[in-house]
Amino acid sequence: IKNRQFIAGSFVWTGFDYMGGSLPFPFPARSAYSGILDLAGLHKDVYFMYQSEWADKPILHIFPHWNWKPGDTVNVWAYYSQADDVELLLNGKSLGKRSKGDAKPGDTQLHISWRVPFKAGKLEAIARKGGVTVLTQEVKTAGPAAMLMASVDQAYFRGIIGDLIFVTVRLTDENGVLVPNDDQNIEFSV
Repeated sequence: IKNRQFIAGSFVWTGFDYMGGSLPFPFPARSAYSGILDLAGLHKDVYFMYQSEWADKPILHIFPHWNWKPGDTVNVWAYYSQADDVELLLNGKSLGKRSKGDAKPGDTQLHISWRVPFKAGKLEAIARKGGVTVLTQEVKTAGPAAMLMASVDQAYFRGIIGDLIFVTVRLTDENGVLVPNDDQNIEFSV
């Protein structure tokens, strides 16, 4: 689509994860997990790829999380738009700049990437255009799980019986950093 002006659009199967169709994942999987949004309607990383290609606003998204084991080498990806390049820093030290323009002729590069030896701390991406910072994003190494943080989306709540209120609950360390790799059972009573 990006390189062929005669294509008017695209169809994505599926936009949302959905119950059923769990192949290629075995039981007890309940979804194929192939959507742009997960079962709760939360954005997956690929959501930002689509935005970086077709939204009319600056986008910068780096992933994955930054909780790994010493000795691990991690593929760090970035989706970005409306910038010349992105610089990646680990604990304040530059790991270099990358640009989608670095792709080989004929390639359709939708992201940039680095292979980074894991060191605990802060991984920061800086998107620049003409040498001026457009956006920054960071991921940090989390400490042990310490608390639950809830955020409420009241965009669709009108105070009428039957309205829905979406509450996102995140498991964080004592500094509010998301703990992405702790699998705790949490029960809610509504």
